[in-house]
Amino acid sequence: MSLVNTVMKQLGSGGLAQIAGSLGTDNKGAKSAVSTAISVLTGAMAVNAAKPEGAAALDQALARDHDGSIFSNLGSLLGNFGGAGDGAKILGHVLGGAQPQVQQTIAKKSGLSLDKVVPLLITVAPMVMGALGKMKKDKKMDAAKVASTLARETKAAQKKDKNDILGSVLGMLGGAPAASGGNPLGDLLGSLGGLFGKKK
Repeated sequence: MSLVNTVMKQLGSGGLAQIAGSLGTDNKGAKSAVSTAISVLTGAMAVNAAKPEGAAALDQALARDHDGSIFSNLGSLLGNFGGAGDGAKILGHVLGGAQPQVQQTIAKKSGLSLDKVVPLLITVAPMVMGALGKMKKDKKMDAAKVASTLARETKAAQKKDKNDILGSVLGMLGGAPAASGGNPLGDLLGSLGGLFGKKK
């Protein structure tokens, strides 16, 4: 099961309805927004994990702090949309200095206002880490398998990305934009560092 499907399954219609209320849209709009956020975060983590040190740091963070237990406390996370958990910290580490530009690109291409995009990413980030951590644990994945999974899911997400949001973000982060026609992760000109959010 993909990261998108895992998160969507855990959210269910009730969770999507909560997000829809926070975004001022319907469940269909919320599903599209969450899918976009997951794809962007997955792509950003793939860039980080494309180098051995980044993959190792992510693998350690998943093993230590992200085992999927976040999904047993979704009510609290969604009830404090954009403010609960360690989402902001994860987002900062994953996107690095490109975070403002990435957020503005998502807002411009998705039609969501920037004041909705930021809390959406902050809320979705712990869920993506939780889904990936659960996948790692269930499938006994090592750092290399985690990295290859992220790359594979990023490639699949690009094929479904009609607005080229992910391609644009990858271009900012050192991966190849979709328009290049090359490997979705390109030559990956440097990772953004291997630090990921952890529980206190």
